This record gives sequence, structure tokens and C-alpha cells, in this order.
Amino acid sequence: MLVDGDLTKQFLYEALSRGKREWELTFDAVPDLIFITDTQHTITRANRAMADRLGMRPSELPGRKCYDLFHEIGQAPDTCPFLKLLQEGEAPNVEMEEQHLGGFFEISVSPLYNELGEITACVHVARDVTERKKAEEYRLALEQQLQQTQRLESLGVLSGGIAHDFNNILTIILGHCAMARTASSDQVKQHLEQIELAGNRAADLCRQMLNYAGKSPLVQTEIDLSVQVREVVSMLQPAFKKKVSFRYLIEPDIPLIKGDQGQVQQIIMNLVVNAVEAIGDRKGTVGIALSEHPIGADEADRDVFGNQIPPGSYVCLEVNDDGCGMSDETRQRLFEPFFTTKFTGRGLGMSATMGIIKGHSGALQLASAPGAGSTFKIFFPTCPATDLPRGAVSDAKPPRPSLEPLQGTILLVDDEPELRQLGTVLLNGLGLRVMTARNGREALDVYRQHSQEIDLVLMDLTMPEMDGVEAYQELRRETTSLPILFCSGYGKKEVSPFIDSDPRAAFLAKPYHPGLMRESLARLLSRSGVDS
Repeated sequence: MLVDGDLTKQFLYEALSRGKREWELTFDAVPDLIFITDTQHTITRANRAMADRLGMRPSELPGRKCYDLFHEIGQAPDTCPFLKLLQEGEAPNVEMEEQHLGGFFEISVSPLYNELGEITACVHVARDVTERKKAEEYRLALEQQLQQTQRLESLGVLSGGIAHDFNNILTIILGHCAMARTASSDQVKQHLEQIELAGNRAADLCRQMLNYAGKSPLVQTEIDLSVQVREVVSMLQPAFKKKVSFRYLIEPDIPLIKGDQGQVQQIIMNLVVNAVEAIGDRKGTVGIALSEHPIGADEADRDVFGNQIPPGSYVCLEVNDDGCGMSDETRQRLFEPFFTTKFTGRGLGMSATMGIIKGHSGALQLASAPGAGSTFKIFFPTCPATDLPRGAVSDAKPPRPSLEPLQGTILLVDDEPELRQLGTVLLNGLGLRVMTARNGREALDVYRQHSQEIDLVLMDLTMPEMDGVEAYQELRRETTSLPILFCSGYGKKEVSPFIDSDPRAAFLAKPYHPGLMRESLARLLSRSGVDS
């Protein structure tokens, strides 16, 4: 017969056993991967989800090192949150790829203490976020695709303006060529100067188009928004109806911003094109304003989604129109992917534009009503103060050609015979001996026959049979010391992955100035030990 004390003990024992079973059932029911380790990274307990993910039984995990199963084999990595906890007393959640488990995990750790307040063990909780990562990657890929689609759509609007500008430039060039035929020697020089100025205008127009079309690599540079606004609008304006007028309100000495020039141009272009489309066939005005706009910590400026804009120094780009305006429903859906309202303007996807703004840590505000037009305000964070004079990069002139001749033999590779002929004359004028090839495959044959003579390869990027990138890769398999200078009418984007890490390779954009060509050649030849 059990006495009261024995009944109490039995009740407590059963309660403890029941609590333990419930805890174990709960521990094993959690879908997250949970394991407990001591201070030597030895697993003392693991739940069923952890064991199943490793293809093991829960009883097989205790005694194993966590980094043998969960991290790099044989070592505890520096990113281990438990190490941070032991060394620094706290450990933020970390996200890492676990090769052994085939996915990305968000890992959090919680310490277990003894009666002296010392850490004796640690509970690790690893949540599988692989699907979330895939969704993020898909979203980014979709956003990039939307941006490219948007570029192509707006380039259709732009084509009329580009044709207009190029026809004007060609008229200048052909007119001065015709006049130079019957002019005196002094007048010929003046005509040639005008032809050179027109050629530089055409080259600058091509540079802007390559930037906008995404043919240049994404590069974070200091940007003068006032220059970009005037460049983009002047490029677009010939394509617009004469009924639309532009009103500028640009403050002097606007601070520089940091960003990718091509993407910033895309924002300006999209807002301006959409404003013109919103006006339609009637008379109207597009206003463009630029101002310095600091936001204090106690101010409550909010973006179009209701989020507070972080305090700081900003440049505000405002584009407004007196067009059709937007309804509440349109404003709410404006930033959805693929949403368009072509019949009322705003036809170019604002979703892609918003993605670029976020990528530049910027913010957007919108005010619009049916029949009352629309106002977009973009806030770009400003750059820290710099010693570089304003406009130093964009206004820089090509260096004057040095009279001192270079020395060496150049292999000139280009599929255009006229460019091979012109390049040979220019290179000979710099004091260099020239061999030529029509494409990458022919260049390889010439180099293999004359490898001891050739000091540098000057090569076009796009050629039949074998292009410049393929030829570069083949040449690099044979020699890493041969200087290679790419020269192309396209941007540097295609060759950046190769030449950015190659000290004996460089890029020169067509059309090139003889002074810039000489400077690039001299720099590469000096690296190869050729006396220039």
C-alpha cells in the first residue's frame, strides 16, 4: 500500500515523464533544424528534422562535431554564430549557404547557462530559406528583364530624335567636306576643325546611347544631375511634338550624386517621355526642376508607399506635366510589373524605374489627379564633398599627341579594311611598325609566325570567324605578358570581366583621338618593357 509520500513521488515522476515526452514530441515536431552543442562544438542533441535532412537517425548525431555536418568539413568557419557568441557575447542571425544540406539557411543561436552564469551549451536553430532566396533571385532577374524591356521600348521613342541629330551632324560634315574641296589651304583647316567638332558630337551621342542601352558596365561614379538632365532632354526633344514646351528650374551648384550614369539617364528619360505622353496631342508644358533637398531627423517626409525617407542630404529631381493625370486606382497600380496605361500616358513601366531608384538608395514621391497633371519627385542621396572640380571628367579634353615617337611592332586586327588602312597610317605616324589581320583567327596565325617581333596587339571586339574576346582568350593561353588593347565602337561591358583583372590589357573606345591612342599604347608598351 502506497503512503502519501510515495503517492506524491509517483505523481511527480509521472508528471516529469509526461513533460519530457511532450518536450521531445515538440522538439521533433518543429520543422526547423534544431541541435544543441557544448562549448567544444560537439552535438549533444538534435531533432528529427535535422537528422532527416542529413539522412541519419537522431541517435547517430550526438558525439559528432557540428562543423563536420553543418559547415566546412574539419573546421569551424569564422562565420559560425556560436563562435561569435563565445567571443563577443552576442551573435546576430546569420544567413549562409550550407553545402552539406543543399540550401541556404538562416541560423540563430541561444546560449544555455549553468548556475554560475557560464555558457555551457548552445541551441542552434536553422531555418531553410532556399525557396526565399530563389524567389529573390527570380525577382531580381525579372526586374532586370523589365528594365531592359523598358529601355527597348523607350529607345523606339528616342529613335526619331537620334535620326534628327545624326542627320544634322552629317549635314555639317558633308557640307564642310564639299566646301573644303574648293577652299584655300587656310580655309581647309577651318573646315577640318568644324568636321572634327561635328564628329565629336556624333561620338558623344553614341556614348549616351550605349550607356542607355545597357552596353556599358554598371559603374558607380559621381554624377552631375544638371548635366544629365540637359543631355537627355536635348537628345529626346526632336522626337517630341512641337506643341510640348519645357520649363527648367535648376538651382546652381547642385551637389553630385553617386550612381550608374546609364541607369540615372533611364530614370530621367522615362519620366520625361511619360510626361510628354500624358499631355498627348494638345499643347502642354513639362517642368523639370533640380534642387538641393536636405531632410532632417525631425522631418516626416514619406515616399509614395508611405515609408519615411531617411534623414540626409538629397538632390531632388522633379518632373511635372499638365497632362491627363491619374486616378486613385492607376496610382495604386502604377508600380506593378507589366502595368501600363498607354491610352493616358505613363506607358513606360514605372516598376523598373522604381527598381533603379531603390538601387540608388533613393525615394520617390507622386502627386496626381485626373485632369490636373502629375508631379514626380525623385530623391537621390548626395555624394560626400570631393576635391575633384565640377565637370572635370565630362569636360576633360583628349591629351595632345606627343611628338616623341613610340617604338615597337603592333598587330592591328580589324575586319574593316578602311579602319586597317587608317590605323596603319596613325600608328606609323607614332613611330610604330604595323602588321595587320582581318579577324581573330588570322591574328592568331600572324602572332604565332611573328611572336618574337610583335610587342602589342590592337584588336577590334566584333569580327567574323573569331571575335576579339575569343582571340584574347586564345592569346592568353599562349602568353600572359603580351599587351592587348581592345578598340571598339561598343562599350567596355563585354570585355570588363577579362581585362579588369589583367594589367596588360586595356580598352579604347571608338572613335578614338590620336592623343588617347598614343597614351594607351605607351602605357601598355611600358608595362611589357618596350622602350617608348
